[in-house]
Amino acid sequence: MLRNRFLVAFGAATLIAPLAAISASAQTATLDKNVTVSGQGSTFMSNFMEQCKVDVKNAFGINVAYQPTGSGAGRTAYLAGTNEFGGSDVAFTASELPRTKDKPFVYIPLTIGGIAVIYKVPGVNDLKLSGPTLAKIFAGSIQKWTDEAIAKENPGAGLPDQVIRVIVRSDSSGTSNVFSDYLATVGKGAWKAGATSNFPPPAGNGIAQRGSDGVTNYVAGSQGDYSITYSEVSFATERKLSVAKVINAAGNAVLPDPANVTEAMGEAAVNDDGTLFLNFNAPGQIAYPISTTAYLIVPQTLDKAKGDVLRTFLTYSVGECQKKAEKNGYAPLPASLVKLSLTNVDKINPGSAAVPTVGGAPAASPSSAAPTTAKPAAVTTAPTTKATATTKKKPVAKKVAKKTTKKK
Repeated sequence: MLRNRFLVAFGAATLIAPLAAISASAQTATLDKNVTVSGQGSTFMSNFMEQCKVDVKNAFGINVAYQPTGSGAGRTAYLAGTNEFGGSDVAFTASELPRTKDKPFVYIPLTIGGIAVIYKVPGVNDLKLSGPTLAKIFAGSIQKWTDEAIAKENPGAGLPDQVIRVIVRSDSSGTSNVFSDYLATVGKGAWKAGATSNFPPPAGNGIAQRGSDGVTNYVAGSQGDYSITYSEVSFATERKLSVAKVINAAGNAVLPDPANVTEAMGEAAVNDDGTLFLNFNAPGQIAYPISTTAYLIVPQTLDKAKGDVLRTFLTYSVGECQKKAEKNGYAPLPASLVKLSLTNVDKINPGSAAVPTVGGAPAASPSSAAPTTAKPAAVTTAPTTKATATTKKKPVAKKVAKKTTKKK
């Protein structure tokens, strides 16, 4: 049973050497440039997927297609066999899992990042919010920007006496699932809906939009004043939207910057199936609490030509492409998670010839090989009482089934 925390400081060099030796000694697969491998699902990973797709097309001439339709749609499409692979921020639900019996698969952790709390409040450029306050906002029990809880966390911010427009996802979303799980975990009872992929808009001031594009486009538009939403950092960056600092378990207000995400993900446990058990109360001083990962769901047996293309894409994506994670709004995979992903890639069409790689072998990005020790400027001490990091490490073997059944 795998219960190891990520060893973020795991040396990248120890990973590269044996992989290079294997690649050098194995026969290299010949790639069919006339086939296209298709997938759909998670919007969380979509911008990173686009980067890796372009890169493998340029490097190897191979074709990978991906549609960001949402995690629920990605799992559904995989089960229906309409795509070669799916993308999801969460594992198959308890009701979905039996349908995979005749289609063995592996989870490939592809990228990690923060779920940003995005807002548009004229005149407010430095917003800080705690987990309990966010839970009340998204549950609808706080509906004005001048509410005492928000004002206490943002003294002197000049908060407007306006109704908060709460923008949520209308589609089945892994981002919604992780964000609602965070609210349920740290909200001190304010969030009653639990972890759900179908996010309930608060009565009176909630507005539902489809996809990460939908929620962020709404906030960015002329109608978006006084609104708040949740989405991947890259969407906020693209649309030049403000991102709130979230108060972590150490009492610090932090942004979803790569170093902060990496510190938080160092506290996630690895479940038996290769998915992660997230710790929203990660104790690190700079840990960004709403940090998560996204997986590709890949069958263990594919047509040889498509299998070679997909294995090449995956090997590049969890290796060399991690060097481009930060510029796309993500954090590089820790070296230990790169190793886990590559181990699972080897389970696809086992015994096949080695795939070509860029630079001779897949490797973790240098920036992911060790934790960042310097405290970045994104960290500020919150003016409120520190959040209490009381959540202990949950026994993975006992909690996985319970955790899974909450996924809607």
